[in-house]
Amino acid sequence: MRAPGIALRALLPFAIALAAAPAVAQPPITRNLTFTANRNEYPPTIVSPFGAGYSACWSYIHGDGREYAIIGTNNGTAIYNVTDPYSVYRVGFITGPFSAWREMKSYRNWIYITTEGTGAGEGVQIVRMSDPEAPVLAATYTGSFTHSHTVAIDTARAILICNGTRNAAGLATGMHILSIANPEAPVELTWWPGGAIPVPNAQYVHDCVPIGNRLYCASIYSGDERVLDFTDPANPFQINAWTYPGAFTHSSWPDATGHCLYVTDEVDGQPLKIFDITNVMSPVEVNAITSNPVAIIHNPKVVGNELYLSNYTEGIRVLDLSDPVHPAEFAYADSYPGPSGDFFGVWEVCPFFPSGTVIASDMQTGLYVYRPVRDYGIVRAVVDSDGVAPLAGASVRLVTQGDSLTTTGDGIVQFAPSPGTHTVTAKKFGFVSASATRAVTIGSRDTVALSLVHRPVRDYSGTVKDAVSALPLETAEIDLLDTPLATLTDASGAFSMPVVPEDLYNVEAHAPGHIPASYTLDLDPGFPTHHIQLVPARDYDDMEIDRGWTVGGAGTGDNALTGIWVRVDPLGTSAAPSAPARARRSPDLLSAREPSGPLHEGEELGLYPGQVQPGDDRTPPPGVRCWVTGQGTDSTSISQNDVDGGKTSLTSPALDLTGMAQPTIGYWRWFYCDGAAEDWFAVLISDDDGASWVPVDTTRGNHNQWVERAISVSDFVTPTNQMKVRFIARDGTPGNIVEGAVDDLTVYDAANASVAVPAPALPRALRLATPWPNPARGAVSLRIELPRAGDARVEVLDVGGRVMRSLWRGPLAAGATPLRWDGADDLGNAAPAGLYFVRASAGGESAVARFVRVR
Repeated sequence: MRAPGIALRALLPFAIALAAAPAVAQPPITRNLTFTANRNEYPPTIVSPFGAGYSACWSYIHGDGREYAIIGTNNGTAIYNVTDPYSVYRVGFITGPFSAWREMKSYRNWIYITTEGTGAGEGVQIVRMSDPEAPVLAATYTGSFTHSHTVAIDTARAILICNGTRNAAGLATGMHILSIANPEAPVELTWWPGGAIPVPNAQYVHDCVPIGNRLYCASIYSGDERVLDFTDPANPFQINAWTYPGAFTHSSWPDATGHCLYVTDEVDGQPLKIFDITNVMSPVEVNAITSNPVAIIHNPKVVGNELYLSNYTEGIRVLDLSDPVHPAEFAYADSYPGPSGDFFGVWEVCPFFPSGTVIASDMQTGLYVYRPVRDYGIVRAVVDSDGVAPLAGASVRLVTQGDSLTTTGDGIVQFAPSPGTHTVTAKKFGFVSASATRAVTIGSRDTVALSLVHRPVRDYSGTVKDAVSALPLETAEIDLLDTPLATLTDASGAFSMPVVPEDLYNVEAHAPGHIPASYTLDLDPGFPTHHIQLVPARDYDDMEIDRGWTVGGAGTGDNALTGIWVRVDPLGTSAAPSAPARARRSPDLLSAREPSGPLHEGEELGLYPGQVQPGDDRTPPPGVRCWVTGQGTDSTSISQNDVDGGKTSLTSPALDLTGMAQPTIGYWRWFYCDGAAEDWFAVLISDDDGASWVPVDTTRGNHNQWVERAISVSDFVTPTNQMKVRFIARDGTPGNIVEGAVDDLTVYDAANASVAVPAPALPRALRLATPWPNPARGAVSLRIELPRAGDARVEVLDVGGRVMRSLWRGPLAAGATPLRWDGADDLGNAAPAGLYFVRASAGGESAVARFVRVR
């Protein structure tokens, strides 16, 4: 039933935070994992966080070899016979306290189940599986604690380990270690860290795994990975603990040798960390990988030489560990049909069935059963810089399958492609790309060497002006997309980016009060100074005066206790730069940057390092005001007057969007959030003066920089002269920091965007640029420039004038064309060290350049 005075669609944005995948499961997308069964008998309920109906899963193997899958649900634990993975059936259900968190492990003929839920049945449930077709709740342990977030078992020594525990009073009580020599009557041996209760967050253990005489512990709140000596389970002690940038240490697992440790962080954008722990007192991060840079890696599991990863929204991933430092993904199964980067989809993967069966728990659609197929070979890519040293930070792509990895200090990545012919490419900003092709068979192993050559560099400079008044635009932003380069104009409208690699770029130009423009920049030595003209928006609200905005009001459901929207000159607040980064990272790199020059990799993208609330509005001087979610009095306190306890809404006055070909509402946004999916920044529009609302965008995670956004109105509603836009900032997690800001609202016709892009000057005659690098150890980059289109020939000659390699024969367009010599002759043999020449000819003209090749 519709609420009085509020259209049904007005409720939609508030459901975004709890949106879930359809309860009816779709066949998963798989590679090298044969899907055999799905059971979805306990679909999500709206009262569960993340819209989840399921949590963790685990395996139970009976003494006679029968295999069973265990999966947590909202109100209990379901147990299924998976002995025949194609004929799965339920054998029992153990009711428990309602909770979205439920974990379990098995020992001999028992299953141990823990949960965060309270009420009847709380504690560690002990399920007897003597008759696995009729599971029985044999006992419930409620000794020194009543709740446990996760559980682990040392099956060799009958030790139960409960992590993240709380007692009946709700106080944190640490990691408890119990003997289950009598499986139905656990006896506590000790607890870690010991001492006074409650246990501080710094020593909270979220998850652990016992391997041999070591206990690997993930302390999520302090961002620490810990290794404990577990030789005597009654007296564990810490061997070492360490942290790392962006740490929110969720779980870990060592490889079979114990020399590598795989660590996950439950944070968007944080990859799987691989630590060399050969010397556990001095761990070294040697690699970091992810299947999707905006997704969350949840848990790792190692079986022999294979690593199994559960990933929210990306399913399960299986990686070959024949080189444990460079895992190669050879299989996946993705059961979640929605977008990447949120708390949906697979929670857990369990690969510990003797038969080879693998199960996974999808939070929305239940239990999945798979059988692995190992139909792949290994391709190892070794990337260097100019043939000299390993190159870190290169993006290496298996083109034929779309897989992508980034090199670390050793310049090495590994892929596990299916049989066939595959192409591998490597690229990095500022370098000429390289590629190689290899034939792959099952079990084959091959290495490709990819040498990236530095591009020559030059300055990119120009001005940005108003297309109507011709006045300079101060703090206009010029952003070379997909690169770390961006800058702002100074008071005269001028910008300069020194040391820009010559290349083809997609560029965006933004200025408050103007229509943003995009253009292609072909930067080469003939490129002139660039004069850009931006068209002013039809309507512009710089927020310096209040033009009729509304905070809260009837129908918004606002309930925030603090952090209510206010129009002010903002007082910036900053988080300590050394604090572990717990906010989910955004791929959006647009920001208001200092006008002194381009940014480079590793620099802060916001106005200030660790900025929480902006210290300046986005409007060019003399503007100072914007809307922010609360204004404190202490710039060192990030929690003072941030959004707490709910949501706060800001609604624009009526806007006229009629009479335009592409009616658009633009705005500059800032959003900081150190929490999870329950904290968000939503944007809605109305075409009927606020009687009904349509959601157009929801942002989660950390976006603490000024970013211009645009709403293409016709994509959502029919434009009217009674349009409104609403911004909602929500804090859904107690204790999280949430700050939002809005500035410089515009109304414009996107069809009118224009930007002056000068064409590069053509050479008057054939020109051949000096090869680079020179001297060269590996590949050599070249560039031929033609005054007009026509047939051309480019060859590499040795010192005796003999043709070593023909690089080009055929038609070429006017202007500059890059070429590359890989250092081999026409027969594929590596050319020896010595003096070489490049000869180009076209249109009756010729040019020669020389270079030296060294070993």
